[in-house]
Amino acid sequence: MLKGIDVSSYQGNIDWVKVKPYIDFAIIRCGWGNNSRRQDDTRFERNAAMCKELNIPFGVYLYSYATNLDEARSEVLHTLRLIKDKKLEYPVFLDVESKRQMNMRKEDLVEVVKYYCEEMERNGYYVGIYASLNTLRSHLDSSELDAFDKWVAEWNDRFTYKGKAGMWQHTSYEELAGIRGRVDGDIAFYDYPKIIRDANLNHLNESTLKYRKGDKVFLSGSIYEEPTAKTIKESVCDKEFIIEETLTNEVAPYRISDGYVKEEEIYKKV
Repeated sequence: MLKGIDVSSYQGNIDWVKVKPYIDFAIIRCGWGNNSRRQDDTRFERNAAMCKELNIPFGVYLYSYATNLDEARSEVLHTLRLIKDKKLEYPVFLDVESKRQMNMRKEDLVEVVKYYCEEMERNGYYVGIYASLNTLRSHLDSSELDAFDKWVAEWNDRFTYKGKAGMWQHTSYEELAGIRGRVDGDIAFYDYPKIIRDANLNHLNESTLKYRKGDKVFLSGSIYEEPTAKTIKESVCDKEFIIEETLTNEVAPYRISDGYVKEEEIYKKV
């Protein structure tokens, strides 16, 4: 089991350096409701950037208000807009708890949630549903949602949900260095990064690099000892190299014969 937290703008500016030693992952709120920039979480980009910089695996959740398929479609677009350039090693969760949804007929709510989940899957993402234990038992207890992982909010020292669940929000009162006030604490039962990579989901395995293995490039800049680019081996000007290997999620993602180089310091001659 892996330990994590879920955060939103309510936690303010988190000191992720202080938080990192205490967690294995984070789930970050990207926004809520319809596809409006006014409903983007104001701390999402910062939280995502810091997790990426510190190599903290993370996923996201969208707080849902959808009560019909048009609104669900807008929430899909909202989520996709915010995560399109993120490398999510944990799922995309739809947070189902708003009062307006709790007043819906069960059949209608299931239809809305199912639509969101199926559309996110169609776009290549691992998707799940966040809800309280009571909501899952009374509002979302449908075989139509059995295919999707559940992230269960059950603030207890014992997990009692009997359905398919990959995560458990076991407390709303976690206290960690680096976060002012309380934060939700979570446990993941699955190795999501491995599952998602092996299934080729969340676009993790797609390269966004400009150059490919075998390309002939010229370097005006530094050659590093390692792909993290912490140690400069030497600096050169307009020197030709062949890219021997490309790496994902590295500061210097191109391996050449003499070390590793950054993308912004290499180019092709016309």
